[in-house]
Amino acid sequence: MLSDVRILGASRRAQAALHDRVDPLTRQRLAGIELPDGTYSPDTPLAQNVPYASAAQQMAQDHVADIPSGFELAVGLEIDDGTPCFLAWFRPLQPVGACPGTADAAPPAPVGQPPAAVAQWFSVVSAQPVPEHDGRLATARQAADAYMHRSKAENTLRTYRAAVRSWCRWAAGHALPALPARSEDVAAYLADMALQGRRTSTIDLHRAALRYLHHLAQIAVPTAHPMVTATLAGIRREAKETLPRQKTALTWDRLVRVVEAISPHDLVGARDRAILLLGFAGTFRRSELAALKADDLTVDEDGMQIRLGRSKGDLQRKGALIGIPRGLTRNCPVLAYETWLRQAGITEGPVFRRIWSARDRRAGTTPVGTPPRIGPHALSDRAVTDIIRKRCGDTHLEGDFGGHSLRRGAITTGAKDGYDLLELKRFSRHKSLQVVETYIDTASIKARHPGRSRF
Repeated sequence: MLSDVRILGASRRAQAALHDRVDPLTRQRLAGIELPDGTYSPDTPLAQNVPYASAAQQMAQDHVADIPSGFELAVGLEIDDGTPCFLAWFRPLQPVGACPGTADAAPPAPVGQPPAAVAQWFSVVSAQPVPEHDGRLATARQAADAYMHRSKAENTLRTYRAAVRSWCRWAAGHALPALPARSEDVAAYLADMALQGRRTSTIDLHRAALRYLHHLAQIAVPTAHPMVTATLAGIRREAKETLPRQKTALTWDRLVRVVEAISPHDLVGARDRAILLLGFAGTFRRSELAALKADDLTVDEDGMQIRLGRSKGDLQRKGALIGIPRGLTRNCPVLAYETWLRQAGITEGPVFRRIWSARDRRAGTTPVGTPPRIGPHALSDRAVTDIIRKRCGDTHLEGDFGGHSLRRGAITTGAKDGYDLLELKRFSRHKSLQVVETYIDTASIKARHPGRSRF
């Protein structure tokens, strides 16, 4: 059946044609509504001589099968021209404890609705903006929901939305309910992912997304059922996975090869050099690089200070202050940053932005002497990854380079240079020494082998 109806033209004409175009189940649900000409669409007769109200209620329930979310099935006695008959209709539910001014709250959970409606609802409620203060209780409740979603990183929510869409497509393809999901269906879904060769980390993520979906809907969570837990345990035991493949470290020697091949005299080259050198010097994640603003950086004769207000590892939003010394070579990160800002004319807002070439769309050429245009918005974290990959590819470096290559390369270089664990932890802003140890182990896996001096 239809999950909703959208009218783009004249509403009266659309309402008149609605009954002729919808599916039979929707037509039954629209029975008895008022038409534009003042008449009513015919009711759907189910039986004659129904003896009492409870029988009429049960008969209507059997006929309808499923009730739309937010409604209940009501039965009343109608007397028309002296002839009594039972009449059933959908009546909107009144939430318990409802008070005036709750119309702006998030839409109710589509329990029992088609999977497509579930996916759409999750996308809406998981991306609620924080409203402006107006003193109303409804606004405060809406803000509480929005802040609850802010407890998770935007990247996590984006991944959850994709996972919920995947689950809803799978459920729809097998005629299964998407919300609430049954534990046996969730176990089958995860097993199907394993049969497709999906990684266990991806399967765990989908399980977490389904748990969050049911948490938002405030209904029982099926992912904690022993059947689901045992299925996941079996998937992990049977998984034929190797160790996670890490991105290739863009160490200083490799980085110098890359930036030496980039011209600092054009806008794109100046920007990309600054991204690469600054990303290495600050051990930045790609999202942190993309989010840098001019107000976050202070430059003096000794170097620069960067105030990092938001990052993946800083869940409490305490911020961090990063210092980068001024160097003596042409590959100094501070010099690269100053060169980019000077050429781009950026004084405020995002530091790293998209650059548009002044291309004549009709002629398909770029007019000579026309400078490129710098966009107002920040690069995405994926764009930063694309720049790193492109520049490494231009230099024909071998390896799997990506957004994490700069951060890994900086820590690996520090480990090879003999910096201890605590210094590297402070340098990389990691919360755990164990994570930093993995970088050191990778960097010195052969150099610190006990048999190195014996072989």
